[in-house]
Amino acid sequence: MSFAFQFDREDDVYEFAYCFPYTNTRLSSWIAKQEERDIDYFYADILCDTVQQRNLDIVTITSPDNIHPTKQKRVIFITARVHPGESPSSYVCEGLMEFLLEDTPEAKALRDHIVFKFIPMLNPDGVALGNYRCSLMGFDLNRHWTDPSRWAHPTLEATKALLLEYNDNPSVDLDFYIDIHAHSTLMNGFMYGNVYDDNDRFERQAVFPKLLCNNAEDFSLAFTSFNKDAVKAGTGRRFLGSCLSPRSNCYTLEVSFYSYTTQSSQVIPYSVDGYINLGRNVAKTFLNYYQLTPVTSLLPHSCHHQSTNPNSELISGTRCSWFTDNGTILQRQHYKQIRVETHLMQYISQPMKLNFQTAQHRYNPTLNS
Repeated sequence: MSFAFQFDREDDVYEFAYCFPYTNTRLSSWIAKQEERDIDYFYADILCDTVQQRNLDIVTITSPDNIHPTKQKRVIFITARVHPGESPSSYVCEGLMEFLLEDTPEAKALRDHIVFKFIPMLNPDGVALGNYRCSLMGFDLNRHWTDPSRWAHPTLEATKALLLEYNDNPSVDLDFYIDIHAHSTLMNGFMYGNVYDDNDRFERQAVFPKLLCNNAEDFSLAFTSFNKDAVKAGTGRRFLGSCLSPRSNCYTLEVSFYSYTTQSSQVIPYSVDGYINLGRNVAKTFLNYYQLTPVTSLLPHSCHHQSTNPNSELISGTRCSWFTDNGTILQRQHYKQIRVETHLMQYISQPMKLNFQTAQHRYNPTLNS
């Protein structure tokens, strides 16, 4: 791509951005604005300092009744901006936090039931320096979750320690870890999940993306996949999925830098409001997941971006899954050539429980996993 631009005003400052900028200053101003409201369900703290002595902010949104150390609590932990160039992730995160801070019955229900923990900017140095993917030290932080260094990756080391502390705390149920990113090639919003040997855990993680697809017209199940690619072994989703309790659901939430397609195949460019709205829809999906409001029906026609052709081309990754018109989840694995057909039962008395019935497995032992 190339373009021409005429700098016609000598006194002006011109800036070019890959996407809508979201700076450290904006995040700091947003946190300060919430603190000025003096509301008792918003808490901001500093988890650690970065290499360049910037603050790693951590935000807690929950009812003050949930703060007591001995109270049994459910925790949802969300991070964003580990890759500093992926500014849409910050808008998604801000939209999610804004929804939770509203004076509405829905937001209050979530705050009363759940402790939300946010690290809205996991790589502050990289953001301040204008890096696209790496930290000050030149590291892709999302490949160093396995063994982060306090010297080279202090934000990662502190975040990992906190998550493992929650995981070991008997009074904490760490239900979700979601890492928000932006994608440079695929459109829409979508999620990556993990492949587990435990079939119940593997199948259970399909619930949240399905519910999110019902709530967000820009979320695509066709691009949502579950994989165990070797190159992703050091990511937050992969590492935490391997060491947290089986109760924990670990996802990467991706959103396109560019556009999304609607059910009618209309292509709509993302705006700042579009990214923020996706974050709001993620919050609404937690209402459905925990049955804090009447749950949206899981009838297949209510979800956009479903594959209607079971022979359609596989999405990149070792395992891909998508929902067909009859409610079937098709899961395929490139290397083991496993095809699992399962069915969603309609909600009856316990909406969040799905009856997955394996139809057939085919395994080729000559191919490496």
